Amino acid sequence: MKKFRIVSLIVVVFAAATLVSGQTASANSHWVVVPSPNVSVQNDNVLAAVAANSSGDVWAVGQFIPDSNPDITNTLAEHWDGTSWSVVSTPNVGALANALFAVTAKSGLAWAGGYFIDSNFKSRSLIEAWDGRQWNVVDHPHTGASDQFLGVSAISPSDIWAVGMKRDSAGKFSTLTEHFDGTHWSIVSSPNPGSTGNQLYAVVAISSSSVWAVGQQTGNQGPDQALIEHWDGTQWSVISAPADGAFSLGLYAVGGVSDHDVRAVGDKQDNVHNPKTLAVDGENGTFTLKSAANIGSGENHLYGIAAVSNDQAFAVGDALDPKTGNFNNLVEVCGASGCAKETVPNPSQGGSDQLGGVAVVNAHDVWAVGAFDGPNAPVTLILHRTQ
Repeated sequence: MKKFRIVSLIVVVFAAATLVSGQTASANSHWVVVPSPNVSVQNDNVLAAVAANSSGDVWAVGQFIPDSNPDITNTLAEHWDGTSWSVVSTPNVGALANALFAVTAKSGLAWAGGYFIDSNFKSRSLIEAWDGRQWNVVDHPHTGASDQFLGVSAISPSDIWAVGMKRDSAGKFSTLTEHFDGTHWSIVSSPNPGSTGNQLYAVVAISSSSVWAVGQQTGNQGPDQALIEHWDGTQWSVISAPADGAFSLGLYAVGGVSDHDVRAVGDKQDNVHNPKTLAVDGENGTFTLKSAANIGSGENHLYGIAAVSNDQAFAVGDALDPKTGNFNNLVEVCGASGCAKETVPNPSQGGSDQLGGVAVVNAHDVWAVGAFDGPNAPVTLILHRTQ
């Protein structure tokens, strides 16, 4: 069962390669690589998520390992002002680790979620907020023996959701949802249909009375099942998720602009085949499997999705090349019949390239973020679709 998103995945798989020095594009591609800064020179810099207020106000978040102390990870935030990307200072709470996995933006503000590990090796959820001048750690309740946030979504500055997981003293994972009402964050009860474990990886807030969260549930007998939950303004409830034979399903991202078409993506795997992309489409609350593209015979994953409209969305992830052992960027355009692959740059020039998050300003202004092999370690990767 997958417990970590792309921040952890990228750190595991990257090896050294060559750093791209300027804006590049693949032939016949609408996507270009936009130069982005890195805090560390010798150690990892990774972006996991991106969100946009406007074409001139975009945030990307993740983590980096400081050159001065390679035994810790620190939070990372970068901002696009319409001209260039720059690193913006973020606070760090944990003595051993800090990371931001998700970000949402609204009305010129932004909120990010993740986790930190304190000096007692205890993992705790983390929320940081951009108030227009600086990023601040936000006070919120903690629960369980450990907890962390993997998804955030804002309806307005006074109506925000964060989702993730909590673990009890016996090691069992349960869903975690928290809500901000403009004054306080509070824990909101959420269902746990899986008898041995439940996790929420992502959330999209359509309105105050319609919020969708996705993840994975496990039972005493396989395969693992996708988990879809819905907030109706009063309570969270489990929504029926499609199954796919003997495949274990995990949904890692969800997007939509209305309840008429909510899309989620992830991967499916069994004991025989390499993991393959997974896409589901929810029309008015009924979810069905849709086709999704895969590259080659190696494992393929989708980690992020963002909707342009009811008829179009962009999904991002990675695909492993078994011959080289390297990952390549994977971007798909999703419509009524499913998701089709787009041609995108892979700037590592012989190493790994991976995408974890995507954000839409409009159909001709789309951002995707991740990391790729630099000369010494993973470096930030930002792609921009401008057509």
